[in-house]
Formats: sequence, structure tokens, C-alpha cells
Amino acid sequence: MLLPRRSLPMKTPTNTPASNETTNPYLNTEMASLPSGRSDTGSRSSKKRGLPGVLASIRKSKDAEPAEAGKRAAAAKTGIDNAAAKGAFKAAPKKTRDVLGYHTMLPSGVAYLGSDEWSMTLKISDINYVSAAQNDQEVILDKWARFLNSFDAGSRIQETVINRVLDDADVARLVQKAYRGDQYDEYREDHNKIVRGKLATSSGNTVTEKYLTITVQEPDQQKAESTLTRLEHAVQAELRGMKDCKATRLTRTERLAVMSHILRPYELFAFSEEEFADQPRRATHDYIAPYALENAERSGPVVFRNASADTYHSVLWVRDYPTWLSDRVITELTEIKCDLTVSLHLEAFEQLEGKSLVERQIAELEMQKIAESKKLQKQGLGEEYLPQTLKDNLEEARDLRKEISDSSQKIFSTVMVIGISAPSAEELDQNIKRAKRALRKQSVTAEELRYMQYEGITTQLPIGRRAVPMRRAMTSASAAILVPFTTQELFMPGGHWYGINTDSSNPVVADRTKTPNGNGFILGTSGSGKGVFAKSEITGTVIDRPNDEIIIIDPEHEYEPLATALGGAIVRIHAGSEDRVNPFDIEFEGNTEDDPIKAKSEFVLSMLETLIGGAVGLSPEARSLIDRVTIAMYSRYENEYREDPATANMPTLHDLRNGLMGSEENDGKALARALEIYTEGSLSGFSKPTNVDIQNRLIVWDISKLGNQLKSFGMMVVLDQIWNRVVRNRSKGIRTWVYIDEFHMLFNDDHTAEVFQTFYARARKWGMYPTGITQNIESVLNNEHARIMLANCDFLAILGQKETDATSLCDLMNFSSEQRNKFENVRAGQGLLKSGGHIVGFDSIIPESSLLYELYQTTFQE
Repeated sequence: MLLPRRSLPMKTPTNTPASNETTNPYLNTEMASLPSGRSDTGSRSSKKRGLPGVLASIRKSKDAEPAEAGKRAAAAKTGIDNAAAKGAFKAAPKKTRDVLGYHTMLPSGVAYLGSDEWSMTLKISDINYVSAAQNDQEVILDKWARFLNSFDAGSRIQETVINRVLDDADVARLVQKAYRGDQYDEYREDHNKIVRGKLATSSGNTVTEKYLTITVQEPDQQKAESTLTRLEHAVQAELRGMKDCKATRLTRTERLAVMSHILRPYELFAFSEEEFADQPRRATHDYIAPYALENAERSGPVVFRNASADTYHSVLWVRDYPTWLSDRVITELTEIKCDLTVSLHLEAFEQLEGKSLVERQIAELEMQKIAESKKLQKQGLGEEYLPQTLKDNLEEARDLRKEISDSSQKIFSTVMVIGISAPSAEELDQNIKRAKRALRKQSVTAEELRYMQYEGITTQLPIGRRAVPMRRAMTSASAAILVPFTTQELFMPGGHWYGINTDSSNPVVADRTKTPNGNGFILGTSGSGKGVFAKSEITGTVIDRPNDEIIIIDPEHEYEPLATALGGAIVRIHAGSEDRVNPFDIEFEGNTEDDPIKAKSEFVLSMLETLIGGAVGLSPEARSLIDRVTIAMYSRYENEYREDPATANMPTLHDLRNGLMGSEENDGKALARALEIYTEGSLSGFSKPTNVDIQNRLIVWDISKLGNQLKSFGMMVVLDQIWNRVVRNRSKGIRTWVYIDEFHMLFNDDHTAEVFQTFYARARKWGMYPTGITQNIESVLNNEHARIMLANCDFLAILGQKETDATSLCDLMNFSSEQRNKFENVRAGQGLLKSGGHIVGFDSIIPESSLLYELYQTTFQE
């Protein structure tokens, strides 16, 4: 996406340096000055700028509290900060801590920068921008522009995007399964082998994190913290409206850790609040500053000297933008596989001051045009020979004046820097070339800060300081096009491995227990790999979460090999089965229902409506009689259970029939006769006590042979047993995962569909994670119950789809054409994964030679 740049160059003071200094070539007369007034008590003479040598880290006393307001510099005008005229030639830092840009870091994460400036940092989640439809991208850009426009003069915002490359071994440790010396280690070993193979062939192993740093100017700590807290809440509310983007404020420990990863990439971050409280002579700087900084060549790079390894680092600054600016500038940079930090600083001008700046620029350009026209007249040439650059700049400036006059857009003072790191000078040089090439692709000009590397490091850190003096003026719309959102990743350490991100080649690791609800669907045509996908998640849950329990409803006799291999139990539900399940089982312990007997009585009424109600259902007299007999039967059992659970006899359908027969009412005898086929006849499979292991943590309910006569009744029994299990597990703090294969086959029965809808609605509060698996998308989309369940899902895996089904899904879920390409006409095992607010393409294909593939495969030949 391209938008007009709408930016103007800003000039920086060009104080003449001392005769023995090298003039900075970037402080030239092509740039005009911003209003100055904010003093910088840390400014020094320019004599020592850029001196070569090593800066050793000097330990100082514990972070001092900020000085009294009366001792600080007076507040300054907008558009200037510590890079004022006299700050442009500050002396080289004498200690490594000087490049960190702050004086004090408070436990709340608020940093005191000096000159009455305070900052905080928020970590923001990525949103689906790059692969979103163009109209969605435009909506996001519009909201981001309005977000930037909400900041008034006197506050600054810094967007920071940090790209970190993880070592293959580190990534493997995060996604591989640890051996536990149990019967599942052979599957863990096979899983780890698959992961290593994927990482070796395709993984980018990069982690991209995004931060917003907000800086305000306040006279004291209390007012600063109050202002920042108010801004924090405002930012969180604004970003929630952008695809539910989340902003989380960093504490002191978290903020220091971010900077430590940049400055000490190979060191273990060792700061803790407890240890720091016991070290009165240490400053927070000591935990993150490099042990030494070396800038022997003056022009760069800077070498971070640390105990484990040295890091070569160089900072670029963006000198100019094209007339038409692309929203892929930051995305192109983050696609480079290297350690890289992009920081964009923005400070709003007052409305009148911004307009005045534009008017001055137009006046200068018009004067230049007049001068050029006079030269052409002397040569006998017309204005058509004026330099095209001058005409373009004047036209752009006039358009900018009209734009800010006709809208509420603000003018921002901006600077963008890019910090790049590498373990060697040669590799750093290659990474710099790649970064410049990526920027040239977007017609953006970037240069190395050859004489201001230390200031560049300060400017790149997410601390809120703009130590380099160069600026560009941009409107809020132009600044918004430099949107920080890039390729969306899904990597949650401790979650389940779902394969490789098809956009970035990074691992896809999700944790359904961390989403607002764990409800899920796995959708895919026959042969798309949905069965392998589901079995992989089931296996991962069994071997990684020993306290969780898994229940599978299997209508196609497909999961028995998996259950057998993992030590699970199979319960076969059909008329001639030897497995007995008592539909009258009831749970008293841990049952938080208001009245478990009353709830069970309702279930019994529904069950008898299905069994003997017929087309017209049961009469009111019959319903009342059944309810009275059922409550009496369970009350007797409860009394027995309270006295001695071991001797209490669980009621059965026989007990209910005997109770109805003994009621001495005609309706009772008629009901008892109607139930005879289910207690004594050919359909008596559910009339006896349970004789199967329903306590096993992995249970497969095999309903593949359940005939039409018992289908509705059998499903009612299975679902009641599942709910009893969920109730019992909740009281023990155990999660219950429920997988329903061929989900569309169960929608024909309204009662079953209503129960599943209830499951999806109540799942989160009961520690339940239901997952519907189906190949028939049309049945799902045409069933109102299923559509409600689908809308109430935070986890959705879409594998290969036909064109018509893909269109229906895109209409329902508002997927873009780019996202549609992830699940239409793709290989088996590839698709689109939605987890929480993340939407990514995935490739979960596993080698056919693997042990797990043999366990998961379901094709007829295999």
C-alpha cells in the first residue's frame, strides 16, 4: 500500500565546531532548525565528540531519586529535546551507562530521563495486518493515524520493533519435548526428530517484538506517574479497537530485560527486584550496560564488549522518504534474518506551530523558485525549465498546507533509526547492506551514523530519548503509514507445536489454555490432514500435560490405534456391545449445580422423551410421575452414599422401571411396559451398571456401530457421561479436552446439537476444551447451532478446502484473499490457524517414515 509521504525536511543547528574537530557531514545547511529552549544539563563541549577508544563500564551508586523540580531545567517548547543546539555536539560518553539514556528506573517501569522527562514502555501484540484485505489495512491505518493524532504537544511516542534471531538449538529447546523416562519417550523422540528436521530446512528462527514508549514532561515523580498511567489506559483502549491489539505495560525488570537483549545479547539477564534491594551500591544500569564499548574507527561500528562474546553494532538513520511511502518499510526490515532494532520517534507540534512550520517552508521554496526564475529569464528560458525537484517540493508543501487546514491532522517531528548487530564485523557489514537494500526497494534513503553511533544507540533503545539531532516533519497520516505491525507470528513457549509459519518459516506454537476460551474447530476436506492434525494435538496433550484428561467421540472407529498406543480406554457403544454404561450415573462430589438430583431428573425426562415419547411426547401426567419417581430414587441413593459410598448402589433403568411399576398408577404401569425393550429386550445395553474404565485419563467413545434405534439415546448417554466427567474434574482442578470427530454427523438430532452448544457456551468456566472435527463445512454453516459454536471459538484450524467452502468460510470469518490462499489448493497438512487474536498460515506436514505418522495415518491403503 502506498500513501503520499507529506513530509518536510527539518534543519538542525549548524554551530561551528572547534577548529580541531571533524565537522559532521550530516549537520548541513539543507536542514532548518526546530524551536529550542529545553536545556540539557548533560551537554558538554564538542571537543571530544567521537573520540576513539574503549569505554569501560564504571559501577556507580544505586539509582538516585530525581532531583527536586527547582533544580531541574525549565520546561521547553515542543519539537525539541536533549538534542538541542548545544546537545548536537555533546562530548563522547565516558561510561557505558551514559548511552542508556536514563538516570533512574522505578519499580513501576517508569524511567526518569532528566530535564523533567519521564517515560514508560508498553509491549504491543501483533495484529493481522500484512495478510489482511486491503480495505482492512486501510481501516487499521486510519485507526493508527487517529491514535497518533491523539497525542498532544508535550508528549512523545516511540515505536520500537525488535527483531531477534534465535539459535537453532535454543528454538529446538523451546519446542522440543523433554524426556521423562515413561512409556511416551519414543513418541517424544520422534516428535523432536521431526522438529529438528523442520528447523534445519526452513525455519527463520526470528522473534519480532513491538513496543511503544511514551515520554511526558512533568515537574515531579508523582505527577509523572499519574500522567503516564492515564496515557497507559488511553492507549490500551485505543489499541483494543484495532483487531483487539493488546498493550501491556512493562515493569522495571521487563524493561531492563528488553534493553539487555540488545546490549548484552549473549549474557544471561540476571536482574531481580529481590537481589537489587540487597545491593545498595549498584545501579540498574550495571545489569544491562555492555562491559565496555569500543569505537576505534570513529565512523563505526561500535563493539559491545561482554564476558561471553563481543557484538558488532551499527546504527543507521533514515535520511529521506519517497513522495509515495509504502507500508512495507518496517516489514521489509524485519524479514531480514539478523538482530535488528527499528525505532521511530514522533513528537507532535502545536497546531498553530505546525502550520507556521509549513508556511515557512513554502515561503523558502517560493523564494527559491523566484531566484531560479530570474536566472532562467536572463538566459531567455521559461519557467518550464525550473528544476523538477523544486516544483515537486513546492507542490507537496502546498498540498500539505491544504491537508492540515482541511483536517485535524497534526505535524510531527520525527526521526527513525535502525540498529543492526552481528557477531563479527564482516557479518555486520553484510547485514547493513541487506538493510539498505531492503530500504532502497521502498525508495527510502538510509545512512550510517558515522559520527554519532553512541547517540544512535541511545535513540534506538526503547527509553524515549532522541539523542540524534536530525528530524523530518510528517503529518499523522504519513507517520501512520510506517505502521509497526508486520508478519504475524504465533509462538507461545510451553504450547503445542503446530508446524512452521508459511510466511516467515518460524515455528507455530500455540497454547489454547492461554486464550479467552479453549473452544475449537478443525475443518478440512477428506484427505486434507485434519485427522493427523487432531491426533497430533491429542498426543501432545497426553504426553505433555499429565494432569489433563482427554475424551474422544469416534463415529468412524478411527481412534482405537491411537488410544491403545497411549494407554487409553475404548468404550464401544452399540446394542450388542459387552461394554456397559449406566445413563443413571450421578456425581455428588464436586458437583456445583444448585441441585444435582433435580438436574439429573431433567436429564431422565429428556431421555424418556426420546425413548418412549413418540411423535407427541409424554403427557403432563406421565412427566410428573417420572419426575416424582426419579427424585425419590436418587434421594434414597444419596442417603446411602452419604452413609457409606462403598455399599451404595447406583440407580439403573431397572430401578426406574420398578419404581414406575410400583406406583400403582395406570400411567406408571404403561410407562414400565414401554421401557421393557430397554431393560429386558434387544435394546437393553444401557440398563445395567457401568462395567468399563471410565476413569482412564484418555477415553474413546466408539459410536461407529450405534444403530438408528439407539443413536439419539446413545448420544444422550455419552454426553451425560462426559458432563459428569467435566463436573468431577473441575472440582479437582483438572482440564478436560473433548474431541468430536465427524461433528457434522451429530447435527441431525436437535437434542444433541443443543447439548454441544451448551458445552461450547459453558466450557471456559468448567475447564473444558471442546473441539469439533469435520469435513462437511456446508453442514456446519447451514446449522444455526453449529454457526453459534463456530462464532464462540478462539481456536480454529482450517486445512484444505474446496472453492465453495472456502468462499463460505471467508464470508463468515471475514478472511482476506491472502488468508484464503493459505487453505485453498494447498497440500495435505497445510492451512490457516486462528488462535486468540493470531491468524497465521501453517505447514504441519510430517515425514511418512516417522513413527508418529504411522500412528496417525488413516488412509484405506495404510
